[in-house]
Amino acid sequence: MVEISISAFAADPFHLERDLKAIQQSGADGIHVDVMDGHFVPMFGFHQSLIRQMIDFDPICGDIHLMVKMTQPILERFLEISCRKLTLHVESAQPAELTAFLKRISRIGISSGLAISPGTEPERLRPFFPYLEEVLVMSCTPGTEGAVFEEQTYERIRIIRRLLEREKLEGKIAVDGGLNEERAVSCIRSGADRVVIGRAFFTSEDKKGVVERVRRASAGNL
Repeated sequence: MVEISISAFAADPFHLERDLKAIQQSGADGIHVDVMDGHFVPMFGFHQSLIRQMIDFDPICGDIHLMVKMTQPILERFLEISCRKLTLHVESAQPAELTAFLKRISRIGISSGLAISPGTEPERLRPFFPYLEEVLVMSCTPGTEGAVFEEQTYERIRIIRRLLEREKLEGKIAVDGGLNEERAVSCIRSGADRVVIGRAFFTSEDKKGVVERVRRASAGNL
């Protein structure tokens, strides 16, 4: 079954509890939390103390996406949080460092993910496949205000799926960035296992319907 996550970054920061409850009530599978450092990407996102409070509110907030320049101290700080999944960026550190980080994440029982930006060749992911549970395909430039959905995303999903199959691996593929209902369904039909929806969810008057329609369409029932 496809998974549908909602991006907490698109929530109203002045009404965060209200919006987290709306996600709970929608039937979404998870809440995707972006951490941005203003260095690896231009914007800033959630920080550790707030994330701890969010996870205390509901453990489904434990899908953490680190859009940061990775170092061991930063990794260790986030490993102290009771997260379910920790996703790094393939561009965020040297290959040997990334491998060590991913092994460390898996060793303590947290699901490991690796994100890839639109301008990065999918082949760069291959050395890390044995240490991953999920590849997160960024469908717009990460951490940039006003970034638009990249139409090449669908083909990138198919390429990464073929790379995984060539290695005889069953890793999952997720997609994040500028997704509305139509794009989310197209990503799923291109081979994605999980989609992250943000603004399109929160601007809808029928939030539960957004989740239900994407789920039904992905099952071929529309």
